[in-house]
Amino acid sequence: MLQFTLNESPQQIITLLGRPSRIDDSVAGYQSWQYEFSSDEQLDDNSPPAWFVCLSTSRHEILSVTRNFDKPQNVDSLLPDSRTAVHYWPSKEAAQFSVRLRQLPGEVLLLAMGTAKPGERTTQIILIRRSALKTFMPWLAEQLR
Repeated sequence: MLQFTLNESPQQIITLLGRPSRIDDSVAGYQSWQYEFSSDEQLDDNSPPAWFVCLSTSRHEILSVTRNFDKPQNVDSLLPDSRTAVHYWPSKEAAQFSVRLRQLPGEVLLLAMGTAKPGERTTQIILIRRSALKTFMPWLAEQLR
């Protein structure tokens, strides 16, 4: 996941991941490139795509890269304790969902969805521009203000 900087061009994403299996442009101003699981991963009819790449169509900018796993994964090596914070939706006081967050260089954030502490496994990690949070995760953008 850390091979991505979010400064890649769409062509560089194609070089890294190949052509997407599906492109969703149903939301004005954005495209979602979707990539299916490899044949050695288990999936069912309800499985999300293995990879999502979200692009701003006006700026041709990569906003996020999401990796979904077929089985929960330990991602502790990507989220060292000393550089990771935990945030809760909708708030810490009324927590219904947790996310571990690591600030990377620039405005890039790495998120481990549904985890609050080392050792907890996740089925989704997201690399996202901090500026994209206000559109896609306003609750988290508000907590980071």
